Amino acid sequence: MQTESRVASPQLPPSSDVNASGLLQVEIVDSGAVGLRIKTYYSERNSPTASSQARDPQVSQFAAPDKLVKVSIAADGSASEIKGLDQLSPAQQFAWNDWLGRFTSSMTFPKQGVHAGQKWETSEPETNPSPIALLSWRKKYQYVRDEPCMFDSQPEKTSPAKSSANSSEACAVIFIQSTLRQKSSAKNPTPDDYKLRNLKTRGIAAGQNETILYFSRATGLLVRSTEDAQQSMDVLVALADGSNAVHYTLDAKSHSDIRLLPDSPQSAR
Repeated sequence: MQTESRVASPQLPPSSDVNASGLLQVEIVDSGAVGLRIKTYYSERNSPTASSQARDPQVSQFAAPDKLVKVSIAADGSASEIKGLDQLSPAQQFAWNDWLGRFTSSMTFPKQGVHAGQKWETSEPETNPSPIALLSWRKKYQYVRDEPCMFDSQPEKTSPAKSSANSSEACAVIFIQSTLRQKSSAKNPTPDDYKLRNLKTRGIAAGQNETILYFSRATGLLVRSTEDAQQSMDVLVALADGSNAVHYTLDAKSHSDIRLLPDSPQSAR
């Protein structure tokens, strides 16, 4: 990210890498026709004490207490009443939000069901705060094929018999290509909350994501998800009278890998 303005400020690093790895356990608090209420417990993975404690099944796998995040999910997959997310680090928040998007993805599929080879499209508004208004994601879906689910990514926690059974279980493979679209004018894409602060913006945003989802045909659960994303923004934020302005340019790439661990220990909380 780069910035330009008349105001002197500490030099920002031209680039940075952020990594997060964790174990997320999900507890269904309530479910019904209108949606779900769930609790999630986020634990750091590969901590100094975790690897040694994991060898003893009678000892909790993680020394540090789990971080609890609550969320309500509507039948259409939209999330609300998120509580506890602020206690996660920025990298952990990114990972949690990435998991939530994958966890609820099937709730946006056609209600009549999908079949191998089927293609469909959706358009979803970008809900994260942005200095550019009217951003949306055009998503192209394809049910590519069925192939064996691969749960044996954690062989140390799975018996050979269990691993063989999971590997032979069929998974539906869904490919999603998402494109960020800007419906506002590049000359004045100012969001309403910026206007209330006597600000005006000018600029463009773009993005391209590719996601692969693996759903168990037997249970409907998300078994694995991988996503590669690339997004950019070039925007000028100025006072309405033009007396001062800040120019931001941002280029970001991310890769995520989410896997279901069927035998994750219940004592981790």
